[in-house]
Amino acid sequence: MKTVKHYKLLIAGVTAGFYCAGGSAQEVQFFDGGYSEMCAIAAKNPTAPPKVELTGSRLDVPPLELCTQAIRTAENRDNRAGSYNNRGVLLFAQGLLAESLSDFDAALLVDDTLSQAHVNRGYTLMALKRWADSIAAFDRGIALGTSELAKVHYNRGIAYEELGNVREAYQDYLKASELDPLWEEPKQELTRFSVKRN
Repeated sequence: MKTVKHYKLLIAGVTAGFYCAGGSAQEVQFFDGGYSEMCAIAAKNPTAPPKVELTGSRLDVPPLELCTQAIRTAENRDNRAGSYNNRGVLLFAQGLLAESLSDFDAALLVDDTLSQAHVNRGYTLMALKRWADSIAAFDRGIALGTSELAKVHYNRGIAYEELGNVREAYQDYLKASELDPLWEEPKQELTRFSVKRN
């Protein structure tokens, strides 16, 4: 069986990308400022927490606390859902998979149309080796128009392969390769398959 190689967590909130392994940056939108924006910045680079200026002095505020404050003080559902998603990214980076999954679920309770949270939920479920559940999460993210289609198809292909669904795995690796022709990993996976036509 195949070992999961790539996780791509999509961050709601700041122009940036976060990868657990491999990949390139992505475009997302800025929040309206305050804790929500700082939470997004923290999720962008969880290993180097931002310096936050509060009441005129520079304090180091832990990234998880920034996101928790963003959730508590969110003025609208987009900021609340995005902050849950971003805190989930931080938790995932720390290896706290159950907590990460809980935050992605909370984001979806606030806004079930947040494609990033569905996709991130899928990656977390993959890390937990819950292959069928990850496929369902990826399906929903794809249906909602996630911006990272190639990576989602690639990882869904891994999940299909882990379940023994070779035809579906091949189709997803092929789709990932078509969507991002410069990305080598899907092409490498495709070399392991032989296709016979009747």
